[in-house]
Amino acid sequence: MNVRPRKWVSGARVARLKCRAVLALGLMLCATAIRGEETAYEVRFRGVPEWGMRGVLREQSQTYALRDRPPPGDALLRRRAEQDVPALRDVLRAAGYYGAQIDVQVVTSTPRRVVYHVDSGPRYRLGDVALSAGSVVLPPAQRLGWIHGMPARARAILAAEGETLARVRAAGHPFPKWTERVYTADPAARVLHARLVIEPGSHAVWGETSIVGLENVRERFVRNALELPVGEPFHPDRLDETRARLIRSSLFSSVSLAPADALDDDGRLPLSLTLRERRPRTFSAGVRYTTDEGAGSRVEWEHRNLGGRAEQVRFTLDAGETARSLESRLTLPQFSMPRQRLLLNARAAEENPEAYDSRSLRAGVRLEREWRPTFWTRGGVAVRLSEVDQFDEDENHVFLSFPLETDWNTSRSLLDPRGGMRLRTGVEPFYDLEKQDRGFLKTSATLNRYQRLNRDRTWLLAGRVTVGSISGAGAASVPADERFYAGGGSSVRGYAYQSVGPLRDDEPLGGRSLLELSAELRGQVSESFGAVFFLDGGTAYEATAPDFDEPFLWGAGLGLRYFTAVGPLRADVGFPLDRRDELDKRYQFYLSLGQSF
Repeated sequence: MNVRPRKWVSGARVARLKCRAVLALGLMLCATAIRGEETAYEVRFRGVPEWGMRGVLREQSQTYALRDRPPPGDALLRRRAEQDVPALRDVLRAAGYYGAQIDVQVVTSTPRRVVYHVDSGPRYRLGDVALSAGSVVLPPAQRLGWIHGMPARARAILAAEGETLARVRAAGHPFPKWTERVYTADPAARVLHARLVIEPGSHAVWGETSIVGLENVRERFVRNALELPVGEPFHPDRLDETRARLIRSSLFSSVSLAPADALDDDGRLPLSLTLRERRPRTFSAGVRYTTDEGAGSRVEWEHRNLGGRAEQVRFTLDAGETARSLESRLTLPQFSMPRQRLLLNARAAEENPEAYDSRSLRAGVRLEREWRPTFWTRGGVAVRLSEVDQFDEDENHVFLSFPLETDWNTSRSLLDPRGGMRLRTGVEPFYDLEKQDRGFLKTSATLNRYQRLNRDRTWLLAGRVTVGSISGAGAASVPADERFYAGGGSSVRGYAYQSVGPLRDDEPLGGRSLLELSAELRGQVSESFGAVFFLDGGTAYEATAPDFDEPFLWGAGLGLRYFTAVGPLRADVGFPLDRRDELDKRYQFYLSLGQSF
């Protein structure tokens, strides 16, 4: 057995080893102590003058952003905190606190704290404003957003500056620029005076428009949609209208209409239009569900550019528990003039609601005219053949009608309006071709109003009023499927479809006039979800005008919204406030795409 002999160590070497061990232990203890001091610190803001400003101060503070990476000592931490003071003071100045002072305190506790003591002082307000734009006559400063005495917030001042430049552009000057922007603070009066001078630049007219990106769409169609004739005065609104018109054609996935950076030698403003075409064919499908009408589905196929001039053909199949229909439509845009189109449509339908059973075939032709981007009129002629069964009484009808409609819409959205209004009116005389002594006039009007409650348009009030009347014939002479009914997901929620109004043996009879009211409080609480609280009221009347002595039924409820790229998905629960025993359920549930109105 081999044994390795021990190696003897001298006493001096042992001493050196002990010293090294003690030194290493000391360094480890020092590092541990320093590491203990370098724990994350806290950042506090004291004396912040407005709710919500604390979050903005945190966003502008590097000291707050680096709180999990502290410097090794208090002196370095104070230096870091003091470097944030100019940026924090700018936040206060942007809110109108031009005399604000900020002191920094570092509290050596566990954990350490950095405290910013804010002395905002009084908020400054807008004083005298002197505006000049050369040859352009500007409206009074107050109409441009320069309101004397308003809080001198940077956001409001920048908005007023933008509106002032926009007025100069609207006067035909595409390239205005500031030559003087002087803001003077008066500490004694706590006001901010402004002196602003604009050089409007040359007056311009439209120049040539170059078009890039067309493949299947004809250039002539696009040029007719532009309506920017060479030589006519420049106006920036015409650019926005043209972009919107091209987008509404559904032919393009992107539209870029940009003016040149300078006028050409003739004083004209050239334009560059860059387009990207969409695929011309679309297939879409959707589902819905309500407790009163049951489940339903919708399938649609569309071709938007049959011949290169945005000729559109669409086939729609809609099937539900109470109604089924097949519809085809052909649209010919720029019919005789750029803002006019011709529509031909045919529809076969079978309906079996509680009120009646109906089978019908309708064909018509209609001419639509855009007078302004927000105002349309439509008129035409239609033939309708129908077989209607109500209360075991069958009737056949062949009607010739002449529908006339107007549509004034400033809401800019059909599925989720966040402001503006929409007024729709309709007048349609009916003439019975079989029973020539029968005829009637059907009129209706619906007004929707959307009022925002905050700047971001995430909270708003929405209201709706609908009225209708049928005159010229008794109730028995008006087909059941042309009468007015109330109740359901797009009417008075909480009541079954068509159940609000005249009844016979607890079954809907329909009326010759209608009145409906709706109010909604809509809120978007996150990027994807929203909530709605609503109140609906209405009824149909037997007479040709509303009779306020008859019961007016009310429903209320709440709903959820899930916001998608297409539009909000709507789920509402309505409760009848005037519940009728053995007729109305305790609640109704509605699921569909888009806001209720």
